[in-house]
Amino acid sequence: MSVAVLFRRLAVSWPGARRAAALCAAAAILAACSGPPPARDVRRQAHAFIDTVTLFPLEHYDQNVDHWLQPGSPAYDQPFLSPEEQREHFDALFARYFGTGAKAPSPWNSAYVTQRVYREQGADIAALQQRRIDRFDNTGKQGAALGYGENFRPHDKAWIDAIARNMNVEQFTRTPVYRPERRAIATGNLMVRELPTTDPSFYDHHLAGEGYPFDNLQISAVRPGTPLYVLGGSDDGAWQYVQTPDVQGWVRSDGVALADDRFVDAWRAAAGKSLGAVTVASVPVRDSSGAFRFDAPVGTMLPLLPASPSALPQQSVAGTNGARQAASAGVAVTNTPGTVDDTRALRTVLVPARDPDGRALIRTATLSDTQIAPMPLAATPRHLAMLMKALIGRPYGWGNSGLYNDCSSELQSIFAVFGVWLPRHSSTQMSAGRLIDLSTSTPAQRLDYLARHGEPLRTLIYIGGHVMLYIGNTTRDGVAVPVVYQDVWGLRPADDSRRAVIGGSVILPLYEHIPEDASLQSLAATRTFQISILGAPDGVSAPPSAPPDEDNPAG
Repeated sequence: MSVAVLFRRLAVSWPGARRAAALCAAAAILAACSGPPPARDVRRQAHAFIDTVTLFPLEHYDQNVDHWLQPGSPAYDQPFLSPEEQREHFDALFARYFGTGAKAPSPWNSAYVTQRVYREQGADIAALQQRRIDRFDNTGKQGAALGYGENFRPHDKAWIDAIARNMNVEQFTRTPVYRPERRAIATGNLMVRELPTTDPSFYDHHLAGEGYPFDNLQISAVRPGTPLYVLGGSDDGAWQYVQTPDVQGWVRSDGVALADDRFVDAWRAAAGKSLGAVTVASVPVRDSSGAFRFDAPVGTMLPLLPASPSALPQQSVAGTNGARQAASAGVAVTNTPGTVDDTRALRTVLVPARDPDGRALIRTATLSDTQIAPMPLAATPRHLAMLMKALIGRPYGWGNSGLYNDCSSELQSIFAVFGVWLPRHSSTQMSAGRLIDLSTSTPAQRLDYLARHGEPLRTLIYIGGHVMLYIGNTTRDGVAVPVVYQDVWGLRPADDSRRAVIGGSVILPLYEHIPEDASLQSLAATRTFQISILGAPDGVSAPPSAPPDEDNPAG
């Protein structure tokens, strides 16, 4: 979510409250995902006695992935991204996680921390902390602007003051220089928070689209094995403020291990030889001694050790171009797009662990090749269908709450397996491809353009606060209708009085009008409607219309 927009939603110049990074612009869904929201009209408080939550009739829509990506199709094993495009994307992903080059945006890279993270000597980080404190301080606020706890009561002044003291904002300007001993790694799944607290902050649950699950303090999640740089810590020692490859935020200290030169060199070298991505919804990881380490969600990236001939069938992974040099990352990387066969085999992965002193250790674990695949996995309809089958129907998770995905993290997790790094927020994900802005077109024109010119499986659709993946067309009354895969909370009517909740990952056609309920607004009728066609990466800058990403100020 974009917390910069959350601040603006509370501005007195607006007639009411805005949901931070959640509401689709003007006529979209409720808080489907991370991204910039529109203004909210407090007049909808008049609907307080209406049931604000109904269930969308999902049973009317076919959720069988094989019916949309058909195994018998001649194109089922034809790549929708070329090996060359995948290699360029994978180079960019590797640089963001492990790179050492002058422009590699890795939390372990001294150049990135010095030139980007500390570009204002910590003053901007401290200012961001103060803005977040002010944003969640209820002093002087009323009505829709108030933040509530899980007990349905507004947070009081003592609550925010205690958090602010524990943050010690002044620390961020004391030593704003790169220090190698601050490199770290996530040893489990970490919830990334705006403030160092597990307490939620909801807006009034009587308002449609507010309350659970939209905890405005929740930013994202960090997967196990993710490189981090520690920018500061809470006074009580329970929290660390970290830079991840995607965002900045507060995480629990007990899931962070400090990484010395020996650890970083070994982990980076192993990842450079072979990096694997989890391909199932979640897999429990136990190390070689039997100790449970973490659950690894889809898209979790861990180094793979070389497979012995007896451990892995000869044809289970087929590279296309051999070794290559990832110049942008500054290290040699041998990963090439591959395919997996149906023969189950075991793979040894490196897993991070934390010793009693909080330092990183390397352990090993074994996963099957039905659970993890060498990156980048060939971007074919077969492999995309495999990932969609693993995720479809899972609950929607605002900011990865409950370790579930929201709209942008769903696509980020899927495309990571193909070696494609997507930014964390829906608005900035448009930077991953060639942008076409259809916002001035009518809904009918948008749908017609998408059906005729969209490239299935590689076209992202952004509607303001929500992102979807175009997977092809169906027909209705003889007219081509685009079909999308998305992780979505729900739909809303024009008066914004309720939510028709979907609440998970689904396949849906994009209609100009919703057949079951004409009062619901189509996702094709939003104020913003942009598509981005993935190809070779042109950079990671956001499109001109995207707001600054306050959750990742270093970029």
